[in-house]
Amino acid sequence: MATVRQILERRWAPLAVFASAIGVLRLPSFVNQLFDPDEAAISAQAIGLWRGGELYVDGIDRKPPLAAFVYEWSHRLVGSTDLRPLHGLAALLLLAAALVIAREARRCGGREAYWWGGALMIAGALAMVPVDAQAANYSHLAMPFGVVAMVSARWGSDRSAFVAGLALSIATLTRQTWAIGVIPTAFALWRYGAWKRHLPIAFVGGIVPIGLIALMVPWGDFVYWTFESNGSFVLDGAQPGRIIGRAAVSAGIFAAFHLAAVVAIRRAPWRENADLWLWIGTGFVAVAAGYRFYGHYWLQVIPALALLAAIEMRTIGPVLQRRLGALVGATALVALVLAWTPSTVRELPDPTLLADFVVANSTDDETVLIWGNFPEVYWDAERRPAGGFVSMDFVTGRTGARDNGPQTIVDAPGRGYPHLLAAIDAELPAVIIDTQPREFREYAPYPISLFPELEAIIAERYEPAEIVDGFTVYIRS
Repeated sequence: MATVRQILERRWAPLAVFASAIGVLRLPSFVNQLFDPDEAAISAQAIGLWRGGELYVDGIDRKPPLAAFVYEWSHRLVGSTDLRPLHGLAALLLLAAALVIAREARRCGGREAYWWGGALMIAGALAMVPVDAQAANYSHLAMPFGVVAMVSARWGSDRSAFVAGLALSIATLTRQTWAIGVIPTAFALWRYGAWKRHLPIAFVGGIVPIGLIALMVPWGDFVYWTFESNGSFVLDGAQPGRIIGRAAVSAGIFAAFHLAAVVAIRRAPWRENADLWLWIGTGFVAVAAGYRFYGHYWLQVIPALALLAAIEMRTIGPVLQRRLGALVGATALVALVLAWTPSTVRELPDPTLLADFVVANSTDDETVLIWGNFPEVYWDAERRPAGGFVSMDFVTGRTGARDNGPQTIVDAPGRGYPHLLAAIDAELPAVIIDTQPREFREYAPYPISLFPELEAIIAERYEPAEIVDGFTVYIRS
């Protein structure tokens, strides 16, 4: 009878073990659906495309396009906004990332490092609070392509250089912050390959996805909403005290859940794997971008951390390795337990009552306007957002980690309010939901009266229907 060691040495064993681990740790995501409001926001964009619209015209967010396209394809395939197929995709992408990290760990640190690399990658990505671990948002969809870019840049061939550029471009077109990965990628191409040839090859690889996107979306709108309109969102008006507090909490939670990897790299030499240290450093920059410090932002740090820690395990004694292994398992178990009751950590608002009202008072082809930030209603009701905006932050200038109020309106994208008015003029929403009276998600300082043209349209063309779950609801008169 084969021993455990003999079974684990078989070619299919890593795939089976890693897939089983991911299946167990992500099981709650196949039972529950919405874990992160970002999922609802992406879905709102995708609904606009699903109903025949155009990205950055009928589905607008400050994010690159690939996540919205992936969501649209899923919604179209299953005929609904069910998020579980997307959670399954996120699980498959994590499996691919773990296998790539494990293979590189074995190349650099031997057979034992292979298992450490896969385990640390899987546990690292899922040992978080549920809103960050179980979702399928921009960070989850981008991370595996960042992993491919990071590892391919180290292999020193023409083909790997092309793949590195291609993968980094795909990651960036899913989440902008991966663009900073050009620094460690270029460094790795210089250090491990014939950089004078490989840098241009990687550049060509990076241009390919961008060229394809240019054929799929209106280029000017893509550039404006994804990059040009993000200045105030990223840089302006942040409060130092709030920033420091959010950063400390985010870093503390991350360190607690990933202590084993942190301990493993504490004495890792800088020169031997300098590119991995650069990936970790640029990942920290990505976490801090926008001063929000959400947990899933750390997914840009975890791959390099997992790979470096797996390589360094060869320098650690067997007793400490066993303790670190137990710690990895314990943190993953804690995260799994929390994932079955996600409201214990963060309770998301229930959109059901509003969504039921919207469905009863509109058709699939009509739009809905939510004054505020509640994309969960678009997702649950499967209705297009009026103007394409996933929230009214594009009109009010409201952002997180800042003091919000009427003073932020001047910081809103210049195209936001005119685009909304033009969209309403072309197609009156069937339902308008005003979240301001309930002071929902910091919208108390933003009454519709601050926007006289919109207020006049509502007064002339709509009548208040009723109060639903504390929200004021209007229907076309």
